[in-house]
Amino acid sequence: MSDELKIDRQPNYVTLTLNRPEKRNAINVAMLEALDSAFNLIEREREIRAVIVRGEGRSFCSGLDLRDVERAGGAGVVGGAAFAPDKILGRLQTLPVPVIAAIHGDALTAGLVIALLCDLRIATQSARLGMTPARIGYLPTYSVFRRFTEMIGAANTAEIMYLAEPVDAARAREMGLVHKVVADDQLDRAATQWAERIAANAPLSVRAMKRMIARTISRAFEVEHEDLNEMAAKVRSSADAKEGVRAFLEKRKPSWRGE
Repeated sequence: MSDELKIDRQPNYVTLTLNRPEKRNAINVAMLEALDSAFNLIEREREIRAVIVRGEGRSFCSGLDLRDVERAGGAGVVGGAAFAPDKILGRLQTLPVPVIAAIHGDALTAGLVIALLCDLRIATQSARLGMTPARIGYLPTYSVFRRFTEMIGAANTAEIMYLAEPVDAARAREMGLVHKVVADDQLDRAATQWAERIAANAPLSVRAMKRMIARTISRAFEVEHEDLNEMAAKVRSSADAKEGVRAFLEKRKPSWRGE
């Protein structure tokens, strides 16, 4: 298994720890590949009844590694490997068992998407949650917007997307981004308690419940959105998007041109 992901296997649940603490667990190609392999394991192992996703160090996940985003460019390839965060991270939503996000520090952009793709979310009091693509000229995919509006409604989605300012744990709880807020030193204990409680329930029932919940909202996928995907692709490959990424990496304000 890659160093970018740690797996702690308990008898009937597993903890996945994003392990790039020096980069605030920014998601790169190696981490995506490790997550993809871990998801394969979870899907195969019937004894696994719950999953915890957490981050090593001072943050849950600060988003995509923009150096890999810049290197991938329009080709979506870094060092010969596919850079497909939407496809791989989206597997969280379709895992057969409940997934708990244990959030501390920053959960930003793709990091917050990871949390929302999980079934349950616990955050520490000092956590910050936000979507910042507008700061670098990017646009999340249709599936991301769908997930946000399902979870927190259109009004809260507009606030968090347009302002591009992280919210604290208390505001995140009000919005419905997280289910529970705990003291900073209680996060691992709270997540473990939930995983153990889920794992103690009837596994066939819980797996069926997850499928039931997914099916009740599945018709939203049927909404025509190919034009939105094309628009998103144009935004992500625009001159502004390239400038936004460069400005972030160079630690300066971007110069927007609207093209």
